Amino acid sequence: MEVNQLYKFHTGDFYVEPHMLNHLDILHGGELVRHCDSAIGMLASSYADSRVLTVAIKEFNFQKITHVNDHISFSVTLLATSAKTMTYYVEILLENLDQPVEKAGTGIFIFVAVDEQLKSTQVPAFEPVDVEQQQFVTQIRQQFHI
Repeated sequence: MEVNQLYKFHTGDFYVEPHMLNHLDILHGGELVRHCDSAIGMLASSYADSRVLTVAIKEFNFQKITHVNDHISFSVTLLATSAKTMTYYVEILLENLDQPVEKAGTGIFIFVAVDEQLKSTQVPAFEPVDVEQQQFVTQIRQQFHI
């Protein structure tokens, strides 16, 4: 796989269903984090060409309330790698047909690549390949103090 193939990816869409609501009849935050973690985890696994585990959710910000039938998706950006970890930035997007796309939240997730015995393994190094990638990654790293 090309190292920067998964630099930025749109993935993980779902519709909010009644069983996902909390006592206030809005999307339960835990449901949103679960979907987000799964979507990013699949990308991290593809990038590392191995199994991955979530090491940390460094930040998760809720910016917009979501309701039943809202369409949620994720714009995921690889920000950095270390020898065995990958750090991702995610924008949670609220997409409804009759309205413009809105940002419903953001987060920073860190994954570690592991083998079948759950021992950490190497991941390919990531470096932005052009000025646009470099500027975006630098902006997000500064914003979230990474």
